[in-house]
Amino acid sequence: MRSVIVLPILFAISLVLFGNYYLFSGTKKSINQYNENPPFRIEDSTGSGGLHLLLDKDKNTVWRKKQNAKEEFDFFLEMKLSHFWDGTQFLPRQFQNLIVSACPGEKLPAFQMRFLLRESINVDKELRMPKDELTFVYRFEEKNKSEVSIPLSKLPKFQKETNYPKNIHILTPEFKILSAEGCLSEVELKEIP
Repeated sequence: MRSVIVLPILFAISLVLFGNYYLFSGTKKSINQYNENPPFRIEDSTGSGGLHLLLDKDKNTVWRKKQNAKEEFDFFLEMKLSHFWDGTQFLPRQFQNLIVSACPGEKLPAFQMRFLLRESINVDKELRMPKDELTFVYRFEEKNKSEVSIPLSKLPKFQKETNYPKNIHILTPEFKILSAEGCLSEVELKEIP
């Protein structure tokens, strides 16, 4: 065969192989990132910006309240599904506590947190906002603490499920900082190992 024919074919094959490798490695990285931090909704009604930094597992990145909210809450974080898929069914997670951390070198501001179970709806079938179920309200007013661990013992006992989204919820803490200013570095859900 002539090199005029063979070289373009080899080039095309190597281009396809490189493209597949690039696609596979990028997809694997995205899936790992999704497992760590799924793309749920977060909303900052204060307009302060940087709310996603509360979920990045880096206490050096912070969210600082810059103004009062127009809503009854300052922000909410849809954090995790109450269940995970094991390949055949949805198994319940066992949550232990919610840890709220202040900014480095600062103390936690007084806050009120409403812990919601947000209905996990199938957005392909239903065009509506999910319903929220209030499980408990926690009020923090202690002085000189840089971290608080809020027990999640008031959550209902989730059961195994086979049909998504039946009885599957998104755990959503909704915060109201009780002062004009406040700074948080991390909000983290801890599960029972």
